[in-house]
Amino acid sequence: MADATPTPTSAPLLFGRYRVHELLGETRLSSVYAATDERLHRHVLMHLLRKELAGQERPRARFIGEIGQSARRSHQALLEVFDSGEAAGRPFMITEYVSGRPLRGLGVLTVEQALLYMRQVAGAIAACQAGGDTATPNGLYHPPISSSNVLLVDEGRVKLVDSWQLPTDAALADLAHYRAPELSEGQPATPASAVYSLGLLLYELITGQRPVSGEDARATALAHLSARIPPLAQARPTLYLPAAEDLVARATARYPEHRYASAGEFATALDGLWRNLGVSTQRLVAPSARAATPPAPALRASRPQGDPQPAAPAPPARPQPRSPAGFSVTERLRRQPAASVAPDVIRQRSLTRSMVGWAVMLGLLLLVAAGSYVGVNALISQFSQGSAPNLPSLPGLPSADTSDGPLTWLGGLFGRDEVYIVNLAEGLNLRSQPDVNDPATILTVVANGTPVTKLDGPVVKDNIPWLRVSVDTGGSHYEGWMSLNYLRQEP
Repeated sequence: MADATPTPTSAPLLFGRYRVHELLGETRLSSVYAATDERLHRHVLMHLLRKELAGQERPRARFIGEIGQSARRSHQALLEVFDSGEAAGRPFMITEYVSGRPLRGLGVLTVEQALLYMRQVAGAIAACQAGGDTATPNGLYHPPISSSNVLLVDEGRVKLVDSWQLPTDAALADLAHYRAPELSEGQPATPASAVYSLGLLLYELITGQRPVSGEDARATALAHLSARIPPLAQARPTLYLPAAEDLVARATARYPEHRYASAGEFATALDGLWRNLGVSTQRLVAPSARAATPPAPALRASRPQGDPQPAAPAPPARPQPRSPAGFSVTERLRRQPAASVAPDVIRQRSLTRSMVGWAVMLGLLLLVAAGSYVGVNALISQFSQGSAPNLPSLPGLPSADTSDGPLTWLGGLFGRDEVYIVNLAEGLNLRSQPDVNDPATILTVVANGTPVTKLDGPVVKDNIPWLRVSVDTGGSHYEGWMSLNYLRQEP
């Protein structure tokens, strides 16, 4: 049995099977190596207890316990455990090989992308919590929740790992941004503690900001005791999604009993938000209308479900006259369509549609005038045997034949093509069909930084938004489908 050191000078072979290649990094307990399973001919990861911890009983027992619990769990967003053992007195674990970049470096995501990744992470935590027993009442071990620990490994797929890409001190400071307040008070962790971390992770993916921070890891952890998580709309003013606001507010509540009880409940709420994401939402009353006409007391007492602030009690309502249908006036107001509450908004939209209609009509008239002018000139030239009269040009219309080609000025009426830039370091697959699961659809790999032109889309398939694009690469012209997750629109 060969010994494996943190910095091997050659490629050692463990148990005649695992060829260790290079050190990728270290977690709080293990050194992570890239290796090859020579028996099954596949790449794997070797997680070997750090050499300086091998003689310490407590870290050793903890690492062995995490190996056993990791082998009992199963979820696509968690590393699959293949084997375990001990080399030179140091326990190790063999898992599937993954590589990717952490979500921490992706910046602000669309709500669709954030939910796509969060549903996978929350599902993984829920699977761990559901797999517990009397020895593990809070569930099986899972890696700490952090955007640095979630790796984007493929189009639309993520893995929650113990990141080996951060130094130990930096990893502790990173995890402090997600630490539930009851843990800083010395209370034991509960399933609701993981829900708090998941809520902060969702907030970060949507806004690009971590709402709780401090000068160091300890200050950040203590800041959760008195932190007030700002609304999503405060960090991202263009976003108006009340259902997401309520979900984040409940998940990040100060006290565990006010949150979702488990990651499973949180995952169910995410699924509901995902299903309702296509439903358009709008503020019912414009600010001017609210200032001019305050809502009735009975309506003011109504608040969205899940609002952490209790609604003020409404004063006793006076008896309302009953309509022939049996409803009071207030009840009839509640049953009216939302549009009737803001007539100014309706008038403004009608005016906007009218202006758009006039703009389209004017554009058509300009096209007809340009075509008539060109046609008349051609007829006059034909009848005069090439000596067309010198007619004055139509005012306001450019020439029908410019140096850029015939009628290129028309492009200005409809805007330029949408150009996107490939934003994936290892290059992005161009596919004949929007199908991430079929390698036969890959036409070519387009290098990072290559511009592509949008032809159609986006189309959502397998929870991934796709664009049909055209691109010139390698001296050839291609048309196909690319994942919008890895395309950055050119300003």
